[in-house]
Amino acid sequence: MVSYMVMDNLEVTPMSTLSCITWLNKFIVGDFGSLKEKVVNFGLDEGLKLLKASMECKNALTSVFLGNMGA
Repeated sequence: MVSYMVMDNLEVTPMSTLSCITWLNKFIVGDFGSLKEKVVNFGLDEGLKLLKASMECKNALTSVFLGNMGA
């Protein structure tokens, strides 16, 4: 089984221990307790909102699934 990581700009990369460590170092994450996994339900409405957000901003996932909380 292969896992993938979807970034806020909708970039998809295979998820491995090395890629996770690389991203954590790139974004200078010091407090690992602040990281959270979020599972979302994804239907037609969310798909359309995500498509619209992807054309308007660079943080499509945050704007659709977290709304103002991500700002």
